[in-house]
Amino acid sequence: MKKIATLLLSLAFFAFTANADDRPIDYEQLPSAAKSFIKADFPTESISYITRDMDLLDTAYDVHFANGLKFEFNSKGEWTEISCTSSPIDSKYIPRQIIDTVATRWPGEKFKKIERYWHGYEVELTNRLELKFDKKFRLTEIDD
Repeated sequence: MKKIATLLLSLAFFAFTANADDRPIDYEQLPSAAKSFIKADFPTESISYITRDMDLLDTAYDVHFANGLKFEFNSKGEWTEISCTSSPIDSKYIPRQIIDTVATRWPGEKFKKIERYWHGYEVELTNRLELKFDKKFRLTEIDD
């Protein structure tokens, strides 16, 4: 009986993880907050594609623009990650305290990526340094 239960649980797990791949979706399937954000900040930018990634705890939406900009949104439509392959990201998405720390320690460097977590932020600079900040915007880790 244990073997059957284990087998059924394993099959259910594999079926779920097989469904957790990034699936292409239409713009209208994004959460309304994400659509409002895109309409307000990028009304003229062309979207290349949008994917939805569903896992056990959350759903993430990746919006890829033709210019190399990418936004990741959570299920509420709040951005959790911003990155760009072709140019630095706009500093209006970076908290002022992080901008000040980077300007002081690495003058002239720009931001290639920012991730927002419940416990803080992680940024990647154009010099490829990855910096982690806590909720109070204190620099906690540097990874080169």
